[in-house]
Amino acid sequence: MSVMMSEPVVQAPLSTRRTIAEALESAHEEAVEYWSEYGTSEFFAPMGMQWSAAEHVRHLTRAMTPLLPVLRMPRMALRMAFGSPKRPSRTLTELDVLYRAAIANGATAGRYTPPTDKHAGDQVRRDRIMDTHSETLRGLTQAMERWTEAQLDVHRLPHPLLGRLTVREMMLFTLLHNRHHVDVAERRRVEAGLVRRG
Repeated sequence: MSVMMSEPVVQAPLSTRRTIAEALESAHEEAVEYWSEYGTSEFFAPMGMQWSAAEHVRHLTRAMTPLLPVLRMPRMALRMAFGSPKRPSRTLTELDVLYRAAIANGATAGRYTPPTDKHAGDQVRRDRIMDTHSETLRGLTQAMERWTEAQLDVHRLPHPLLGRLTVREMMLFTLLHNRHHVDVAERRRVEAGLVRRG
């Protein structure tokens, strides 16, 4: 899915493992509240020709899930697989600029596009989608606790759009990505003339 980007991210710098984890948790709580404003039928309904709210959430879960086992791997295995960075970790704002450039150049969700949901779009399915999303985010922040500040900057992971990122950058991107999809969903909702009913 190709998307338009909202205004650039402007906020206080996030630097430590703890502040990044807290920001992820806070953004997640705000997102859960946002998604809850959709009635169940609206949650599963496409926004015009674009993804439904359910698909946005499933995409975010799909994007975070591969990080869980990777963050639990031995550090030496990561170093051997992806090498060491030759530069300091970039900031959230710098990653935001790179992400916007990738989107402007036609980047899409690719393999992280949620597959067609063959299940009924009912409250039970909705609860399962949201529970899985919350469990994945919680697993991510818990996995971060096993990393020291120094380790976050000397190990890299592959990103499908931005190339190899330090682990700190990957966590910052995850925060950026989660916020981005709430913004996109709201913009699509407005463009499609949809009204949310809680």
